[in-house]
Order: sequence, then C-alpha cells, then structure tokens
Amino acid sequence: MLFFSRLKMYLSLFCLAICSAASSALVYGGDITVTYRNGVTQSMQLQQDPGYIKNIEIGGSDGAMPATLSGPGMPVTIYWHMADDADLYLNGRPLRRYEPSFKSRGDEAPLPAFSASAVLRQGDVFTVGGRRGGSFGFMLIAVDINGQVVFKSDQMAWKVYDPGENLNWFMPEVAKHSPVFPVTVQQDPWYPQKALNSKYGNTALSIWSSPDQRFAYLVGVVRFLR
Repeated sequence: MLFFSRLKMYLSLFCLAICSAASSALVYGGDITVTYRNGVTQSMQLQQDPGYIKNIEIGGSDGAMPATLSGPGMPVTIYWHMADDADLYLNGRPLRRYEPSFKSRGDEAPLPAFSASAVLRQGDVFTVGGRRGGSFGFMLIAVDINGQVVFKSDQMAWKVYDPGENLNWFMPEVAKHSPVFPVTVQQDPWYPQKALNSKYGNTALSIWSSPDQRFAYLVGVVRFLR
C-alpha cells in the first residue's frame, strides 16, 4: 500500500510539473498529451489504471478557446452517449481518444455513456461529429461536484451545423461560420441514454439532425442552468 501511495504522489507531482508550463493536458490510460501555450503538442507514457480518462485544464486560453469565454471555471463531469457513434470536442479538444473517427468506428450504441472531467465556463463550445445507425440521437449531461445538472443537450443551446468538407469541423470557429439548423429531438432514445437521463431528473434531450441523415454535426454553447 505504501508503494502505491508513493507512486500516486510521484505521478501527481510529475503531472503538475508538466502542466505548469502547459495550456492544457489530456490523460488517457497510460498516456499524457500536453499542449503548450506555443501550440506544441507532446505525448508521454504514464503507468496508470487502463481506461482512466481525465481532462485537466490549466489556467489561461489558447487558440482553441473561443473569444466569448468569461467568468470563473466550474469543475464538472461530462457524460455523453450517441447511437451509434460520436466524436465529442470541448473548445476544439477531444474528450476521449477517437480511433478511428465516428464515420467508421464500431457501433458504440450498446455501451454505457462515456464520461470525462473538465472545467466549464460560460461560452465554452461543444462540437460533435456523429453517425447514426438503426436508431439515432446524441445526449450530453454535465454535472457539478454536487451532482447537479449545469448543462445538457436541448433545443435551445444546441444546433445542427454544416461544416462541409472542412477537416477542422470540430473547431468552434468553423461551427460559428457554418450554416446552422434546429436540432431534431429523438422521442425514444436508446436505452443507455434513458438510464443516464433518469439518474439526473430526465431533463436532457436526445438530439440529432434530420432522421434521414446518417452523419451530422452538432454544436452547443454553454449557458449554465444555475
């Protein structure tokens, strides 16, 4: 036990030393990917529990952050699910590893919702690239440290957008300058979404583009519910 306690302490100090010079860091399982303020990205190996996903935001903004950000950050846990697949980004940064992309990845609809820790601010931008299968619909719920819903997928904060063939579709500026359309609400979401939603008061909506669209792009601008 003493060995693991010391190992955890050393890993924490290692991350802090790296992150103090960075604008953001994403930790996936045994890897840490650091983006420095000059735009340089570096990946390193860490020995941690497999499947561990954590998003650490360091103070200050960089080119991936929209100019509308304001106010203090709020630590949250973000839960999301898509039938079939979705690549979710926050201010242009992925919240998990997408290999391959949503367009060709295996069906994730039967899986439980994914989750990641983050710091949200008013004006933060979520972008989603998704693929539907037999069913459709994307759901997102962000909860604070007290388990209260502070942001969710709905018809007000979210829009469908058309980035065309832009490879940087996930960047907030691309979404901002793309044609936008109202979202469609899936009235009968896939069961992992129902399970997620019931845990937090059944207030989130499962959203998508027109049901006949196999691929779609969604953008949501954070406006806290409280």
